[in-house]
Amino acid sequence: MTTQTAWPENVIARYLTDAGKALADPTITVDLSEDPETGYISGVCRGCETTFDDSSYISRDLGTGRHWAQEHAETCRALPKPA
Repeated sequence: MTTQTAWPENVIARYLTDAGKALADPTITVDLSEDPETGYISGVCRGCETTFDDSSYISRDLGTGRHWAQEHAETCRALPKPA
């Protein structure tokens, strides 16, 4: 049985990365967040730490963020650095 954990504050979408899928680790995700004041969309990969801001995408709307997150999650095989 998989235990579900609460998403971090302001996260509005999560995508399981290729590494997370292979290892059955639900914490290796690409997370999209929305700033409640500005509506600005940001994203980060919990595996390789790539961010949406560092991508080649120009628009920062939700649709573009979802596209970036899905595309990145499908190919990312990085593991998070141990704490």
